[in-house]
Amino acid sequence: MCKAKKCFLSSLLLIIFLLTGWVGSVQCQDKYPSRAIDIIVPFAPGASTDLWTRITADYLKKKWGVPVNVVNKPGGNTVPACLEVYNSKPDGYTLLADNNPSSSMTPIVVKSLPYNIMDRTFIAMTAIVPMVIIVTSTSPYKSLKDLEAEAKKDPGTFTWTSLGGAGAQDFTCRQFIKAIGVDVHKTKPIMSQGGAHAVTLTAGGHVTLGVGTTSGAKPAISGGLVRPLAITSKTRDPDLPDVPTTIELGYPSVSCLYWIGISGPPKMASHIVDTLAKALQEMLKDPAVLSKLKNIMALPFYHDAKEMREYVLKETEEVAELWGLK
Repeated sequence: MCKAKKCFLSSLLLIIFLLTGWVGSVQCQDKYPSRAIDIIVPFAPGASTDLWTRITADYLKKKWGVPVNVVNKPGGNTVPACLEVYNSKPDGYTLLADNNPSSSMTPIVVKSLPYNIMDRTFIAMTAIVPMVIIVTSTSPYKSLKDLEAEAKKDPGTFTWTSLGGAGAQDFTCRQFIKAIGVDVHKTKPIMSQGGAHAVTLTAGGHVTLGVGTTSGAKPAISGGLVRPLAITSKTRDPDLPDVPTTIELGYPSVSCLYWIGISGPPKMASHIVDTLAKALQEMLKDPAVLSKLKNIMALPFYHDAKEMREYVLKETEEVAELWGLK
């Protein structure tokens, strides 16, 4: 065979090989998802993040026809759950139910994190749950002004609910204490085992100032166990129409919103991120999903991967400031 023919055949085989690889790559991309997906929740079952994740998992399961499992791994200020996702393959089959505590708070609150928060693959935010400031129903404090006066009078006996640092309860309480000009280090945080326990502590009169998500505190409010004083959203919640916003009451900087979204391990392929983000965006247009979100007092809140990353960076700066590290 002449040299020219050999060169031609070699070139032809190379083109065929490259085309076959390209087609195989496209087909491989089109297959996602082709098996079960695990969404790891860094909290116990029953709280806002868990409930939202189950709504999301149910929607994705029906959309894609593959199992979508909700795996609860509470404890350790969200670090164990986040570390498991961080160390997983970036193939889109292990995801994180992300939120303020697991992203913008842990770098500030937890020393020597075994991973870099900003290395994770942010995919999308999808919901927010406002925080509600509460006191026990027998408390003498009927307004935020009453709480402000008490904190200024005797900071050392002013107690508030804490989740050990990385919790939206801590975030909100610190926002309030800073807003009234009191040194948070002179006040006394009372540790709780989670959001539900924080509400229980407040109902039992074990803290002066309590904070919970609207969904987490609603049963105690409805049962007359706690008195709601303010909500951190920009507008009043239809399910709590008599509870004023912090903006209405003159505390605009008390604005923590518990957000929920999806993240994944570092270096996830863009086509997987795009597939997930598109599905999550479509989910928030589904009437059945919107109805379920309303039932858990969550509000649709879509931010794409870039917007989510920027949100986390900005929020991390505020957390650092509130914790006195900036």
